[in-house]
Amino acid sequence: MGDNIVKLFWKHIHNADFDNLSEVMTDNACVRLANTKEVFRGKNKYIDFNKRYPDRWYVDLEKLYVCGETVISVARIFNDKKTVSSYVTSFFKLKDNLIEEITEYWGDNGEPPKWRLDEKLSERY
Repeated sequence: MGDNIVKLFWKHIHNADFDNLSEVMTDNACVRLANTKEVFRGKNKYIDFNKRYPDRWYVDLEKLYVCGETVISVARIFNDKKTVSSYVTSFFKLKDNLIEEITEYWGDNGEPPKWRLDEKLSERY
């Protein structure tokens, strides 16, 4: 059941329907961005943050795991030209089938170091 709330969360982000995030989050939801050590206390601050974020971004939800009251997602976030993308691993804590807490870990997508490819230690997929 929690997976549906998280899927709906990402659908709202993908569609830039940020006001609709209100229906899937508790009023006092807390969102932590581990990479920048920021915390957004209350869903309204998080919604406002998304509304003000520059450019238009889309979501490709790649993985979703339900672990009791915690749902873990892995998503690729990309701009409308698909020239910039990042991965985000998000841990959602649910309460009464609403998102109470999110902790996110962001990573940029990029090219592997040339030396690893040259030495055939890895390959692109």
